[in-house]
Amino acid sequence: MTTVPPPPSAPLFFSYSPRNQVILHSSLQLAQITSMIVPPVYLVSTLIARRRPFSVRGLMGSSMASTFFGGVLGGGLAWGKMRGEGDLAVLGRVEKLGHDATQVRRNDYSLISAALSGLIVPAIFLRRAPLPSLVLGGASIGLGAGVWTHLAQTITGGNNVGRKDVVGCRLDAIDWRGLWLMVDPVQAPEVPVIGGTDKRL
Repeated sequence: MTTVPPPPSAPLFFSYSPRNQVILHSSLQLAQITSMIVPPVYLVSTLIARRRPFSVRGLMGSSMASTFFGGVLGGGLAWGKMRGEGDLAVLGRVEKLGHDATQVRRNDYSLISAALSGLIVPAIFLRRAPLPSLVLGGASIGLGAGVWTHLAQTITGGNNVGRKDVVGCRLDAIDWRGLWLMVDPVQAPEVPVIGGTDKRL
């Protein structure tokens, strides 16, 4: 098979095969979604709703677990979706993913924030939880915080915010049979809009 030069984006995945690049991208994307949602929900349930006592250990644990689950689920869905696809179709996915500027910026924000949080959180809460939990939990929180930061910058910059700015796909296209659409923006089908035209978000 002829080697295709990598696109000028997402260098994190360049060293992997095209199929693994798609799997890693999908894993990262669903991990971003869960890390955006679970830590805020934990804080609301403990500090505002007071359904259970707040603890740093609990926050780190829930953040790690949700991010791990999201990553595994995203990778599994990508692997299952590509089982029947040829190499050319997979290469097409990689090219589109690498040249999606919005997605690349969101991933950059998310990964940089995860790295910083993995260092800052242990420095702040060193004696409140085990160090590995603080590092991994902090990185998990930072993964979602980076996406929120990207979203906030998009809003304050005067740009229109769509669902793709948040999670890189159209959540309105999801159903139980099509859960893959949550982590596969490339193959999302067209949807009808008012006026009789089709539009991809």
